[in-house]
Amino acid sequence: MNGKKILLIALIINIVFLGFYISVNPISAAQEEETQVQAPVPQETAQSQDPQDQWEMLRQRQEQLTLREQELKELEVKVEEKIKKLQALEASIQAEVDSYRQLSDERIRHLVKIYSSMKPNAAASLMNQLDLDVAVEVFLNMKGDIAGGILSYMDTQKAAAITKRLANYRNKQTTVAEQK
Repeated sequence: MNGKKILLIALIINIVFLGFYISVNPISAAQEEETQVQAPVPQETAQSQDPQDQWEMLRQRQEQLTLREQELKELEVKVEEKIKKLQALEASIQAEVDSYRQLSDERIRHLVKIYSSMKPNAAASLMNQLDLDVAVEVFLNMKGDIAGGILSYMDTQKAAAITKRLANYRNKQTTVAEQK
């Protein structure tokens, strides 16, 4: 109840002050029209000014445009520098990726030589222990008759999974070649 009384008293005080303000500062329609007429319109003032003032305004605008143009050129230089840095970074990353691929290819070739020189039965028991992706890479780089001999000694489920991946790999390579 106290909160409502306080709000009611504050409202009454505000109404009293508003009434006092209006009685002291009456605003008539004539005063409003005077203030509207006195407000300058930018286009009219530009036409009514003398040529010297207009020339000065044009000069200032030209200076502002020149400053903006310089700022834009500086931003363009910064953007070009960032692009060059990003291109250098991209080239560096691409070189690292190429190096990694080359190293990976060398390792796979080395494994192919090792498994190709082994007896098929011994190679098959080792290939059963390899990760499926590595085994597929090794088989992709082997001669067909050697790969077939090793696959015949491998666990049938693993051999089937490898064969399926080899077939899918060939299909993917054909699709990629057709898209290019």
